[in-house]
Amino acid sequence: MKQFVILLIHASMLFLLGETASAQYRSSEKIKPQWLHKLPKPSNSSFMYETVSASASSLDNAREKCLAELIANSGLKNGVVAISDNKSSERLSQIWNNGKLTERIEYDSHTTTHAQYDAIKLHVENIAEYWERDRSGNYYLTKLYAKSELGKAPLFDNIELTTRYGARGLWRSAIIPGWGQFHKGANLKGGLILGGCAALAAGIVFTESQRSDYARKIAQTHNINHIKTYSTKADHFATARNICIGAAAALYVYNLIDAIAAPGARRIVVHRRNGNGQTYSFVPAMMPDGSAGMIAAVTF
Repeated sequence: MKQFVILLIHASMLFLLGETASAQYRSSEKIKPQWLHKLPKPSNSSFMYETVSASASSLDNAREKCLAELIANSGLKNGVVAISDNKSSERLSQIWNNGKLTERIEYDSHTTTHAQYDAIKLHVENIAEYWERDRSGNYYLTKLYAKSELGKAPLFDNIELTTRYGARGLWRSAIIPGWGQFHKGANLKGGLILGGCAALAAGIVFTESQRSDYARKIAQTHNINHIKTYSTKADHFATARNICIGAAAALYVYNLIDAIAAPGARRIVVHRRNGNGQTYSFVPAMMPDGSAGMIAAVTF
């Protein structure tokens, strides 16, 4: 039991250290959004998703830098054509000097250069942003954009930002406690749940092994004093085992509730459009007769 208590204290210290580390800086969200390391896939080739990062002393300046970087990356500063217009003339002059004819040719050349370009449109949609602020007050901003190809009108996806994961976290945590939390980006919580369940399982095995050992010793002796001692110790380990079982069951149930109810890292849900620009999806619904079914939802 002492080892079990030490494990729980160690887990609590890890939790406090994690909370202290997170308090060293401010951020727009407690859990880093999923799109920072995994971009959504566009439904068509008329646009693409792109992240741009910048740092500045203010959030507005960081946003301006991100937009400028996005424009520069799109090639709008390139492709300018320089056109030269060269105009020249030739003039022949004849001069008589002392009865001799001298011819002189004069050239006059003038060149005009100007830049010529067509109006190019870049369609940009601001999807999401995540920022962190350090102790000095500087912001480190990452923005997610959807941008079109140059000069082409895009058909952007209908985007939804959500922190809910539904059954995605539930079935994972049902198989391995903490897995659903890891999937949702709550790594610290997932680690504590997984470590706690592992420690409690080890406690159950250990206490049951000790109880069985003392029960075996009781059966092998006829000494009344030894029997009383062994019986008392067996009861203590049985109580400790039951406590571990109850704690493990409670932690497992909490793990399931947290996996389905607690918000996770912000993720992007893409509702794809059909060829007419409509958004369609299928959602579960209860029919008038009480049966479960699916309803197609179309947004124009």
